[in-house]
Amino acid sequence: MMNNYHYIIAGLPELLLKGENKDFSYESLRNDIYMWCSSKDRRVIDWLEFGNKDSNLNIHFYRAALHHHNSFIREYFMMDLQIRNRKVDYVAGNNSAISVSNAYRIEPSGYDLTLEEGDASELGRIFQTNDILEKEQMLDKYKWEKIDSFTTFNYFDINRILAFLSKAMLIERWNRLDREQGMMLFEKLVQEIKGTYKGVNYKG
Repeated sequence: MMNNYHYIIAGLPELLLKGENKDFSYESLRNDIYMWCSSKDRRVIDWLEFGNKDSNLNIHFYRAALHHHNSFIREYFMMDLQIRNRKVDYVAGNNSAISVSNAYRIEPSGYDLTLEEGDASELGRIFQTNDILEKEQMLDKYKWEKIDSFTTFNYFDINRILAFLSKAMLIERWNRLDREQGMMLFEKLVQEIKGTYKGVNYKG
């Protein structure tokens, strides 16, 4: 199957708006996209979804993800691992029962996991937030913005589709946790997609 990036990406607004988030389903959205992807791109989507299940996250997975041929997969799971380790550091620093945070960190050899100063500061502020729901909101906002940064110069390729699906996963999660927050994220994604592809195929 040939790549259909222009067709898929230009059609994202319609895929979003046809359900109006009343019964938002990541699986349904993903299946509509998946059917138009090449077998190679389907495998990359499978990678993304595999890595979004906590039970699959171990040093072997991260080592493979950070060595993946796709740049979005590498950057996305580098972000994920950095967040994970920063959370470990924060918990260790605030819990006397955990004396050595390194015992709980995942650090594949050969990779620099050091956070840039701005990211370290922002994640520190997020993890210091006492309200659990607010903390989750802040963390997902951070992820959303980082996802945007991974695709700054990607317009019609698999990385743009992966970014879209990553955000759709966040919406799915918030629809389960907080319907109002899920709706807000959905509206944000709709506006982003409409703004980006207004001149491509979206009429509205």
